[in-house]
Amino acid sequence: MNRRLAEAVVDAFRGESAQALRDRFENFHEQDWSRSVNWLHTSGLALYFLCRARELGIADVMPPRILCDLETAHHENHARTEAMFDEFVKVNVAFQRAKLSYANLKGFSLVPRSCPDPSYRYQHDLDFLVSPWDAERCRHAVEGLGYQLHREYEGSWEFVAGTPEVLSMRDLYRTRTERSLEIHFVSAREQIESDAYGDRLLRLQLQVWNGFEFPALSECDKLLGQAQHLFRHLQGEWTRAAWMLEFSKAIRSYEGDAAFWKDTVALLDEMPQRRVGAGVASLIASRAFGAMLPGPFSSATVGQLPRTVRLWADCYQEDVVFATHPGSKLYLLLQEVLSQDDDQERTRRRKKLFPLHLPPRVPMAPQESDIRMRLKGVLAQARFTWERLYFHVASGLRYKIESARWKKLVAHLQG
Repeated sequence: MNRRLAEAVVDAFRGESAQALRDRFENFHEQDWSRSVNWLHTSGLALYFLCRARELGIADVMPPRILCDLETAHHENHARTEAMFDEFVKVNVAFQRAKLSYANLKGFSLVPRSCPDPSYRYQHDLDFLVSPWDAERCRHAVEGLGYQLHREYEGSWEFVAGTPEVLSMRDLYRTRTERSLEIHFVSAREQIESDAYGDRLLRLQLQVWNGFEFPALSECDKLLGQAQHLFRHLQGEWTRAAWMLEFSKAIRSYEGDAAFWKDTVALLDEMPQRRVGAGVASLIASRAFGAMLPGPFSSATVGQLPRTVRLWADCYQEDVVFATHPGSKLYLLLQEVLSQDDDQERTRRRKKLFPLHLPPRVPMAPQESDIRMRLKGVLAQARFTWERLYFHVASGLRYKIESARWKKLVAHLQG
């Protein structure tokens, strides 16, 4: 990846003038774009950048081949988004017929504040928040649409339908034969701790997009939900820069809305355990994409961050924004300052540093497929296993080097 080109792409969303951006981009050659194209796609910024370049009238700064590839990707993603919206409507109708207490999460509910046009957004599944009392009825409704339960994790169910495919980067935006959706249940902790305001399902609103009405989270819950989603990924190997962009767009969309920010801060007072997550996500996203945090919200989130957490953001925010897939293990440094430093936590971090188990299996072609498709699946699994091994060794070594530096920085801060 060409770092200077990546920085120019990010700056295109920060309000820099079209002429200034044109002058910067004209310094790059086709080779620079070719080296950076994987980062553009895996970061989720590729189609957003195409849209922004068109708005500014500078799309011609891209080499013709790169521009053509992005336009083809947008055409494919447009068709894919339409197919996903059709599925979105079917699932919502099934849930409404089953009389479930539920809300749509992320995805189409982020339109228009975070994403004016979903055809520029990379989305691979549908997410729903459901009352735990409706779990079985929800399962029957989903299975009635042809889905099967794939796995259960942390109070969530993941369902899949259709035929698994062996995919590559070329297939990133294409309509897929396999569909997936996730059901997230309101936790007992949320129900107990939200005394004054109730849980998120008691605060939902009806939203309309593309002529279809559906239940979504309240505006305050959406923003805080984006922050928590971003914070969860910051505690993992890979964080998509597009999530930061979408969060910063949402923040900008409420500029000058004092009532909204007052309600959001009041909601945070009800759920103080979310302050750190909201603070870290807000700090990194606003710095990366130039959103201005309102004073009361900044004081309630960024202003409440522990000094060591703030130090981590100061040191590694650019590593997160400009990381190439599959990321790094620098998140372990953040987890160290967020968790209790006991034997159990240290053991857990060691396992994440270099896991002693095989990586998950990539989607494989059905047994009845021809030998060429099955061989393609075997090769994809071997390639993925090698890539994960290389990642663990290379990123583990970097973590060890940074860990020594980090301890000195923390000691200096606390000294």
